[in-house]
Amino acid sequence: MIDYLGDAQRINEVIQQRLQQTTTARRAQGKPGGGQPGRPHSSLNRAVVVAAVGALEAFNEDLALTAQPLDPQATPPSPWYEIDGRRGMVQTPSPYNLRKLYWTFFRYDPTPDWDLSVGVAPTELGTGSAWRVGTTSYKGIDASSFLDAMVKVRHGFAHQDKAQKPPAYAGIVTLTPTGRIAIHSHHATNALSVLLQFAVLTTHGLADWLSVTGRFRWSARMASANWENLLCGTPAGSMVTKHWKNAPQL
Repeated sequence: MIDYLGDAQRINEVIQQRLQQTTTARRAQGKPGGGQPGRPHSSLNRAVVVAAVGALEAFNEDLALTAQPLDPQATPPSPWYEIDGRRGMVQTPSPYNLRKLYWTFFRYDPTPDWDLSVGVAPTELGTGSAWRVGTTSYKGIDASSFLDAMVKVRHGFAHQDKAQKPPAYAGIVTLTPTGRIAIHSHHATNALSVLLQFAVLTTHGLADWLSVTGRFRWSARMASANWENLLCGTPAGSMVTKHWKNAPQL
């Protein structure tokens, strides 16, 4: 996952640097706040979400392939069902396809284990400012809906599919008054954080389902990849702190 998320995280670092530069320049002019980031930021924000969804596909394929030898019953019902490759089941990693993958091979439905914490602007919830970001959570089916919107953002931008616009969903995508898709900087950060939260929660859920013993381990590479900030204050972060060897306080 560290490697899969690398491009998305580097793009997000550029976003944060540019936002800080904009804020500094405005304050030097005696203007308050960060101001409108500008159109280049929208493209960078979209690129983070697109790259994160690609990582979502790769991670779930790896997780299923790693778990398969641990379950004697985890054999495909026919050659039509493949975990990875050209005909892989999660080339479009929608929650529906992810659930189908884990149910087909392991009879495991990960949805009840999903508990995602995301940043949202009050305006996305119908009140307040567009610039101040708070926190909300999505559990179970609501978390599935969030992931579905995130995947549809990638599909819409990657394929330029005007007939299938992603739905507005607080924390990952909004629609402008003219019906255009808007991806903000906190949406980009959410895409990274949610992917790590998803990975932790789904891996723990599948491990428990398969009665896998032992402990996961926090590595120096995870710390250097900024996983601490992305998981801090989330249910997944609390799970890591409680159960992982060498884990920090998250």
